[in-house]
Amino acid sequence: MGSVLIKRLFVVIALLWPLGAMAQSVPVYGNWCGLNHPSNPLLAGPPVNALDAACMRHDICTANQGRFDCGCDLAFMNELRSTRWQNPTLQSIARGVYDGIAVIPCSDPLGTAEKQSLFMQDAMTDVFNGNVAPMDIMERWRRVISAVRVE
Repeated sequence: MGSVLIKRLFVVIALLWPLGAMAQSVPVYGNWCGLNHPSNPLLAGPPVNALDAACMRHDICTANQGRFDCGCDLAFMNELRSTRWQNPTLQSIARGVYDGIAVIPCSDPLGTAEKQSLFMQDAMTDVFNGNVAPMDIMERWRRVISAVRVE
C-alpha cells in the first residue's frame, strides 16, 4: 500500500509539473498554497492563517529569485518545520506541503539534496521518536494529494 501512495505522489508531481509551466493554478490550501496558486497574486485574498502566510512569502520569494530557487524553498521548509501549528490538522497539512516542496527539485543539485535530506531527517526522527508510524507519512501525502484540484 505504501509503495502505491509513493507512486501516486510522483505521478501527481509529474502530471502537475507541465501544468505549472502552462501557468494553471493548482490550489492545495488557502489563498496562497499550491502550484501557481494564486494564478494572479494581485487578485489573491489575504492569507487565511500562518500556513497560508508562509506560502505567500514563498511565492513572493520565488517571484523575485526564480521559480525553482533553492534558497526560497529551504527558507520555506525551515519556516514550516519551526512553526508551532495551532492544531493537529493544520500541522498535518503543513507537513504535507513541506513534503511536497522537499521532493520537487530546485535549481541547484546541492540545494535539492539538502531539501531531501531535511525531509528524510524529519520523517525518520518522527518515526524513531514514535510520533508517527511509517505509514502515517504516506497517509499525510494521500490527504494532500486528494485535496489538490486544478483550476
